[in-house]
Amino acid sequence: MTKAETIFAYELSLIHDSNIKQFVIDCFDKLCPDYFWTVPCSTTGKYHPQVSLGVGGLVRHTKLAIWWGIELLHALSTSPELKDIPPVQLYDEVIATLLLHDIIKNGKGLNAKGYPLDRDVTGTHGVTLAKKIVPLAMTLVVKSTDIGTTDRILAGIALHMGIWTTVSYTTVCITKLKAFAQLIHLADYCASRKVDDIYSKLQGEQNGTTKIQKETPPCPGIRKTESQATT
Repeated sequence: MTKAETIFAYELSLIHDSNIKQFVIDCFDKLCPDYFWTVPCSTTGKYHPQVSLGVGGLVRHTKLAIWWGIELLHALSTSPELKDIPPVQLYDEVIATLLLHDIIKNGKGLNAKGYPLDRDVTGTHGVTLAKKIVPLAMTLVVKSTDIGTTDRILAGIALHMGIWTTVSYTTVCITKLKAFAQLIHLADYCASRKVDDIYSKLQGEQNGTTKIQKETPPCPGIRKTESQATT
């Protein structure tokens, strides 16, 4: 088994179409740099949650993005732009796209200080990866019954950075692909939010509320009323 098949065994098991699954495995095998498996998702830690930092953070971010993608499908799969795509097919395409979206997130790699060697790679890596995947995607076109599958996966990868995409990505039917690309972007965006601080704040509020509830004596007459209600 390849590293992708081992580390993403669960996520790959969610894909129903064997052709799409093999396509994802082939992309990892041929295009994924070694750094993907060990680097943190963020080099600064400014925006991403704690779970995506440290060794293996980018892998964990990918898993979290897939979780968000599936959650968003519950709400968006029946939207006008997506409702005509068979649900299982759309499900497979979202998982495949999110598995691949960040495999060259840091371009050629990181320097000694932990920053990408490529300038402005944040806004370009999606489009760069989509272009690299095109030859492999042609194999999927031959095997797939729906050419739209390949178009959507490529557009989702290329545009997953949303408004932070700094290079253009054009295809003949880009308008029809925007809703899918937006879903992928939202999944990646949600997985990238630094929620630790607000979670900690709310947890503290919850603990404080629980403490108050435990320390507050019952209102006068409550027990009397309850005993009367049971007689």
